[in-house]
Amino acid sequence: MDKKKLGIILIVIGIFLLLNTLNLIGEDIFIYFLGGGFIVAYFAFGARKYYRNIGFLIPGSILLALALFSDLQRIEFFRNIGGGLFFILLGSAFLIVFIHTRAFSKWDWPIYPGLALFIFGLFIITVEKTEILKDLTILNYLFPILLIAAGGLIIFKQKEK
Repeated sequence: MDKKKLGIILIVIGIFLLLNTLNLIGEDIFIYFLGGGFIVAYFAFGARKYYRNIGFLIPGSILLALALFSDLQRIEFFRNIGGGLFFILLGSAFLIVFIHTRAFSKWDWPIYPGLALFIFGLFIITVEKTEILKDLTILNYLFPILLIAAGGLIIFKQKEK
C-alpha cells in the first residue's frame, strides 16, 4: 500500500475517533463507518486479486455485524430475541468472509468459527425461548448424550476409511 493511501486512511479514522470523542456522532454510526471503511478498502485494493486484502474484509464484516446488532437492539422484536442474535450476526460475518474468499483454495477456516458462532446463537435463543429448556436440568443429560453421539460418529467415520 502506498503511503498516500495509508495517510488518508489514518486521517479518516482519526477524524471519526475525534468526532466520537466529542460526542458529535453516535457510537453506532462510528462503527458503521469504520466497518464500511474496511470493506471499501478491501474492494479498493483489489478484493480477491490479492491474498493480503483479506485483512480488510475480516474486521470490516465483524464491525458491521456489531453495529447492526447494536441498532437492532432498539427494535422490540430483536431485543426480545436476546443475546443469541449477537452470536448469529458474528457467525454470519465469518460466513460472509468464507463465501467471499472461496477464490483461495486453502481458505476454509472462516467456516469453522462462523458455523460455531451461528449454531451457538441458535442454541442460546432456543434455551431462552423454549419452556422445556428453561429448567436447564435437561441439559445435564442432553449435552453428554450429544458428546457421546459425536464421538461415536467420528469413530464410525474413521473405521469406514
